[in-house]
Amino acid sequence: MQKTVQRYKKYLTFANMKRNKLHILCIIGIIFTSCLNNNDTTVTTSSETEVTSFYFAKNDSFPSIGNTTFTISLYAAQDTGLITNADSMTYLTPVNKLVPHLLFKATPASATIFTTDTAFALTGKDTIDFTHPVLLRIISSDQTNTKYYRVVVNVHQVDPDLFYWNKLTDAVLPQGTASTKGVVLNGRFYLFANDGFATTVYQSADGKSWDAGTTPVGLPANCHVRDILAANDTHSGAENTKLYYCQDSKVYTSTDAASWQEQDMSAETYLPRVMLMHFNDSVWLVSEHASAHTFHLSVEDGGSWRTDTKALPANWPLTEFTAVEFTSSSERPRVMIVGGYDTQGNGLNSRWNIEYSQAAGYRYANFAIERPLCSAILGASAICYGKRFYLFGGVDADAKYVSETALYSDDEGLNWFPIDTAHNHLMDVYSERTQTSAFVHDSNVYLFGGQTRTQTFSDVLRGRLTSIDW
Repeated sequence: MQKTVQRYKKYLTFANMKRNKLHILCIIGIIFTSCLNNNDTTVTTSSETEVTSFYFAKNDSFPSIGNTTFTISLYAAQDTGLITNADSMTYLTPVNKLVPHLLFKATPASATIFTTDTAFALTGKDTIDFTHPVLLRIISSDQTNTKYYRVVVNVHQVDPDLFYWNKLTDAVLPQGTASTKGVVLNGRFYLFANDGFATTVYQSADGKSWDAGTTPVGLPANCHVRDILAANDTHSGAENTKLYYCQDSKVYTSTDAASWQEQDMSAETYLPRVMLMHFNDSVWLVSEHASAHTFHLSVEDGGSWRTDTKALPANWPLTEFTAVEFTSSSERPRVMIVGGYDTQGNGLNSRWNIEYSQAAGYRYANFAIERPLCSAILGASAICYGKRFYLFGGVDADAKYVSETALYSDDEGLNWFPIDTAHNHLMDVYSERTQTSAFVHDSNVYLFGGQTRTQTFSDVLRGRLTSIDW
């Protein structure tokens, strides 16, 4: 009986061993099968070498570093490309210690930077000198493809605040005293001059070479040329395609500066007195009520004139003012009218701002009430250029020059300051004067003529801000 029990125990032990071996084999088989079916553990390689994004981390001290957009393009050969920024970083931005961030179409085996004197693999924390172009080499993860990118980081090399001026011509007119007005019309330059007896118009294609001058047909002999307005023909959208002038209740228009058409409005209730401005895609003049002798704004509407019955303020300018049209920070059309003489001949220091909205119509505000610039601003010229306003020339109520140099405003005419002569070289070619004609054409500023107490100018100056096209 004891032997029988021992043989049974040996049998159980052997059976258990066989079962355990079978169980272990089953577990190994399951694990092996699971491994074969688990894609996460399979190493996948790629032949891609494409860079999909390149940028630098933001830098609070130099915002243009993080805000710069880079484009990635391929050359004719598919294994070479270019990474660069079309819009240059701002002047003096340091690029000698930048950490680039790259995204790839597929994770590469390696990304190596080659500079002028070294080469190293990118880790995402490398500080690189991008003062000069560098070479980026990408090797695909399957080691079959290699692509090279030339990386160029552009930084503006010229101070954006530099304003360059040059004199195109010393004198358009022969010696003599005359009132002048310079304009641009259909891409050509014209200078009108009147000596008190006759009007002469000179023209030029480039502002340098001028013709001998002719007498325009249709303008009155005693034309106040300073009041000629160059404007866009209503809703045409083109730059200065028509000239306007009014005198003795008549409106004169021309499309070539040589031949003028007359519109007699002496029988109307509102009589035209002076051309005012181009504003909100329309041409405006100041008109006078024939019997009430109040002054109003009239706007051209399909060849006729529509008048606002609301009278203008008593201190509204009629002569020697300057008007400049612009788009406000709120993206609304606005015009600023500076200085001049009112109906009683009083010199004004007003800086009227007119804004239009569909909800409120036309609104007027005189910026000079709270912040007067001086006692009066007479015979000045204002322009809007490069998001700034500039005021050239002009005298005050005591016939003293408003400023020894030109003035500028960064807040739409609210505050004015002398230009920085270290950056703006206007005074190299310009001297104090009044009644200068100023306008913007083809991204340049043009100044025509002017006068002092003892001298009449007919020179032509051209200025350009280095950053105007950036």
